[in-house]
Amino acid sequence: MGFFRGSVTCTRYRVAGDPPEDFRETVRERIPRYAFRRLREDSDQERAVGWVNVLDEFQIGFYGDEFFKEPYLALSFRVDTRSVPARALRQYCLEAEEEVKAREDLEHLNKKRREEIREGVRSRLLRRAIPRSATYDMAWDLQSGVVLFGSTSNRICDDFSELFYNTFDLRLNSLYPYALAYELLQEEGRDPGVLDDLQPTATAGEATA
Repeated sequence: MGFFRGSVTCTRYRVAGDPPEDFRETVRERIPRYAFRRLREDSDQERAVGWVNVLDEFQIGFYGDEFFKEPYLALSFRVDTRSVPARALRQYCLEAEEEVKAREDLEHLNKKRREEIREGVRSRLLRRAIPRSATYDMAWDLQSGVVLFGSTSNRICDDFSELFYNTFDLRLNSLYPYALAYELLQEEGRDPGVLDDLQPTATAGEATA
């Protein structure tokens, strides 16, 4: 989801550690290395992920320092997926099985042969499937080390964290409400241990014990 295209839900992280002194030079080489690459039409690859321009999700590749938006580093995480609908796969498999039985004069196909046919049909249909694209914006405050990422999906966040580490050689720590409260208390010079005494309370409309 885009930070520049209306409301968005996001996950907040803090970068573990500090970027190296030559960070700005190295990212100019590392970001293009992990830029998004389209799914090849002659392959049965189902998924592709990578970085794209935060202001243009269809720009494949980087041609300068467009990812620096001082004091932020901003990119979009693009995910392309393609799949075969279950009903279509079942129909094409039945047709393929009938063709094999007729060609080889067989009355039945064993389980292994049917699985081989299914994989072949699925691979062929994947090559014909049109990928679905989704982009999720990322804004990294280079001064505070806080990263905002425009998704709360566990799988998307895991894939994003992996690509972030591969690209920048830095890990991300999720900033949950407890962690944010802990940091705020520390900044104010108060004892974060008070959080351990907090008890859950019923919200409006929620039944109490």
